[in-house]
Amino acid sequence: MRPPRGTEGRIPVPGGAVWYRRAGGGGVPLLLVHGGPGYPSDALFEAFEPLAREREVIWYDQLGVGRSDPVHDTSLLTVDRFLDELGAVQEALGLERPHVYGHSWGAMLGLQYAADRAPRWTSFVCASGLASVPRFQVEVRALLAAIPGDVLDRTYGRELRGETDDPDYRVAHEEYMSACVLRTSSERLAPELMDETTFRTMVGQADYHVTGNLKDWDVFDRLARISVPTLVLGGEFDECVPAHLADIAARIPDAEHVTQPGAAHMGYLEAEPLRRQYTDIIRDYLKRVEDRPSSAAGPRR
Repeated sequence: MRPPRGTEGRIPVPGGAVWYRRAGGGGVPLLLVHGGPGYPSDALFEAFEPLAREREVIWYDQLGVGRSDPVHDTSLLTVDRFLDELGAVQEALGLERPHVYGHSWGAMLGLQYAADRAPRWTSFVCASGLASVPRFQVEVRALLAAIPGDVLDRTYGRELRGETDDPDYRVAHEEYMSACVLRTSSERLAPELMDETTFRTMVGQADYHVTGNLKDWDVFDRLARISVPTLVLGGEFDECVPAHLADIAARIPDAEHVTQPGAAHMGYLEAEPLRRQYTDIIRDYLKRVEDRPSSAAGPRR
């Protein structure tokens, strides 16, 4: 996955410096906060590059992954530091009223940032981002139990028994990925892109067994504080189930919830036409927010 054409640079953030790429121009900028934790922004390159024909789009790699500085001190791997990093990126790039898109882990950061720091964003797209890790654990294990072939025991059960070196563990994990993460495309994030230190410290072994720093993370009781217009977007077969996302939207005063039929967790990587539909849903929402009579789109940077 090649970076889109544009200008790139590095931004000092707590703990080091992060890489960014900005492309396009005009309109209200769109800042992309990638998922993970532990994967870079590469997966968002292709799907969001067409939006750079209409507005400025900014990708950045969080500290510890991709083209950004590595993390050698795991005490840096905290939610608060990643929130500070998001703020530092916005400030350094002069993004006063951007649209912000976050996917999965990036959407979790966006939810907490919007709830706790009252940013002046034009809008926020919460894409497949959960608001409660404890609740998510219950929901995702129910999904695993519903997949034919005893996938729950072959994944989560093996983790509990310390049997993750069994070759069938990876086979069962892929069955889960094909059911709940990416259904219509054989495309997968390259394993070499993942920073294992970040993922293990924040998550643990896998999404369905969170033992890292995020295991007790929950912001449901803070969502009513969010004053940013918000699109809560997910897939019909998403590991972050539609009911979870609907409850997020219900608690945010100005929010819409859209479930994309046929898609799972990574709608931006699904096969065409789902991939194009995913981008179109986001494009339409950004335009509708900007077209509101009372919308203060603010500076174009």
